[in-house]
Amino acid sequence: MKPSSRIQASIEIIDTILIETHLPADTIMTQYFRNRRYIGSQDRKAIAELSYQILRHKILLEAIAQALVGEEISLTGRDLILMGLLKCQQKTGEEVDSLFNGEQYAPLPLSKVEQEVLSKAISFQLSTLKESDQLNCQEWQLSELRKSFGENVESLLVALDQSAPLDLRINTLKTTREKVEKRLGQEDIPFERGDYSSLALRLGDRRPLGSHPLWLDGSIEVQDQGSQLIAYLVDAKPGQAVWDYCAGAGGKTLAIASFMQNKGRIIASDVYEWRLNRSRERLKRAGVHNVECQVLEESNQKWIKRQYEKFDRVLIDVPCSGSGTWRRNPDLKWRTSQKDFGELLKLQQEIMEKASKLVKPGGRLIYSTCSLFKSENLAQVESFLQNHPEFSLFPVTEVWKEVLQTPCPTNAPVLQLRPDLNQVDGFFVAVLQKEATAS
Repeated sequence: MKPSSRIQASIEIIDTILIETHLPADTIMTQYFRNRRYIGSQDRKAIAELSYQILRHKILLEAIAQALVGEEISLTGRDLILMGLLKCQQKTGEEVDSLFNGEQYAPLPLSKVEQEVLSKAISFQLSTLKESDQLNCQEWQLSELRKSFGENVESLLVALDQSAPLDLRINTLKTTREKVEKRLGQEDIPFERGDYSSLALRLGDRRPLGSHPLWLDGSIEVQDQGSQLIAYLVDAKPGQAVWDYCAGAGGKTLAIASFMQNKGRIIASDVYEWRLNRSRERLKRAGVHNVECQVLEESNQKWIKRQYEKFDRVLIDVPCSGSGTWRRNPDLKWRTSQKDFGELLKLQQEIMEKASKLVKPGGRLIYSTCSLFKSENLAQVESFLQNHPEFSLFPVTEVWKEVLQTPCPTNAPVLQLRPDLNQVDGFFVAVLQKEATAS
């Protein structure tokens, strides 16, 4: 494809993402390429990279456009691409004009109004924007980040605007790290070992793996190293009973099952059947057979109550803002309102309350998010502990020492990962120990 044709494809993808607000951006992009199998792998990669770059900077680009026209406007995919080529890729006006040439499969030529706006945009000073727009986030999000980390959050926000790496987790139920590394080496696929997880490999570049033999036979899973650490910190032992309460598509369930060597019982639950269906497919491919999938719905509440105090470990990776994954899910940054955020905080409290009833005396409740906001993380844990004296905070450093042979990135009793400091997504983990029954 010509560069101009790639530009047009990105415009179409972004327009769909802006309209189909009920679908995640990555799902829409996958569907777009699936319906256009004639687009080659290098073209798909270039189109996806440009589209994600623009989506990550949407708040900033809209703020610039609104400042230039002097009113609030809702930008189209074409508008965002035009502004992004100038401000994110530093292209000249002439270069942008040459890409919008009206040829077959290329964007239509620039209108007179577009030319005028772009001419002004070239010399526009970002310092004239309000601080949150300069930092490419909503005002309430900047406030939340400062509650968490103080005033100096610029490096964090810059990191969240970058492309995320591609991490793999080696499935020890199917293979060994040595075998996977040998296969990748034979295929000249660049990689490096994870800094924290001994089962993590980071590829040197992003590439589709859906048809790779290692993925097809379940030897590897695509999973950010930070997410892998959550499964480690569950510290599930072979033969134990474990509940992954908000399992989703099952990434952490798979890792926990491998650590348990397929021995014991795992319940993977979610409120959506379609997520668990994806999980079932992945479990089968990975060779996992000790997991039972359950939909959390009104019809099985009696069954759930019969499970009270029967589980050694209960993991609640609760629904959250997803602020720690903005690199991968940029649409969460501008789709989540402050009202949505308040509703998420209430939901997290409700889930903690329900899931805590499943923990047996002496067992553990593991609370995790993919968030960087203290309100969703430590504040929720502290509030829960105040109302549940039977639980206490078990230091993450103690669990880490037992299950990982790598340096722990924190001295605090809870774990907060950051993309700028730890080069992984922004995950939070707290381990809560339930007191044993008095003898």
